[in-house]
Amino acid sequence: MDALLIVSGLLLILVGWLWLAISSRGLPVGRVLLAVFLPLLTLFMRHRGYGVLPRLVILFGLSALIAGTVMLALEQPERFYALKSGAWSVPQSAPAELEGVLMGQRFAPNRVFWRGTDLLFEEGDATRVRRSLSISFADTPELLESLAIERLPGDDGPWPELVLQWYTGALQAPGLRRVGEDYTLSLAFLPQPDNGVRVRIHLHLPPTHGTLLSGELTMRSKPDWIEQLQATRQLTPPVVPVVADVEPPPAEREPVWREVSILGLIDEPAPFIGETIRLTTWTGREYEGRLKAVTADQRIVLAQPRGPNQVDFHFHPLDIRDLEMRYR
Repeated sequence: MDALLIVSGLLLILVGWLWLAISSRGLPVGRVLLAVFLPLLTLFMRHRGYGVLPRLVILFGLSALIAGTVMLALEQPERFYALKSGAWSVPQSAPAELEGVLMGQRFAPNRVFWRGTDLLFEEGDATRVRRSLSISFADTPELLESLAIERLPGDDGPWPELVLQWYTGALQAPGLRRVGEDYTLSLAFLPQPDNGVRVRIHLHLPPTHGTLLSGELTMRSKPDWIEQLQATRQLTPPVVPVVADVEPPPAEREPVWREVSILGLIDEPAPFIGETIRLTTWTGREYEGRLKAVTADQRIVLAQPRGPNQVDFHFHPLDIRDLEMRYR
């Protein structure tokens, strides 16, 4: 509805503007120029020879445009502020290898961009945002002093704030949830030679939020903080490593892998629990870890050690291309 009002308002303003300019040809030159270049001013001018009907069309169009903009600000504040700040002009597309779930619903962001110190993932079309997730570093700017961020539940802060938003219709208020800690976040930024940035993300919230996001994408431009970080590192002299003469480690035997049926593992997971599994998704990403569980909704959970803690990866069976187990 908001998009229809905005588009209709713009069309009415354009039609009224042309009508007003054509109907003003018999007036003095100054009034004609005013109708051509500043038609909104004629709305406040009476008895100056301007047609009533074209000015009414402009007025109706202006009212529809304002009403649509107000509705957009109330129903989709994230989209409104993105348009207001100019983010609409440089949207970043996310490839199909970025996949996830937001509040229990499949989440496939098709716009990824920076707005200040917030990294936004949005799913929707040109006029409406259906779901969005933002990672805000406004209160944790020190985390942006590194190109890699690793956070596990139980780690001490600071933590970026996550903002989850989802929209169910124009007549219903959008859902909003903020999460400040106790989630798993692995985020890496890899600057590219063409001034782009390759982003790798794995985000997994506690089960009560029903939200995870995993994959890679390429952003076409670098945010300011990465430019500043690279400039600082270039001014720092490199550290020359000291190479010591050490004996090469003994050769290790290559592990043997055997293919495992995905359906068989889901039907009878007990024999595979604790085994080392190598999993490849349809997007070509490869994961290796110990099989922790198969959940009630048939998601395969792999556990990877990260220091004293571990990270759990959840996979839907339809997203898995190959599944192998290390033979002992």
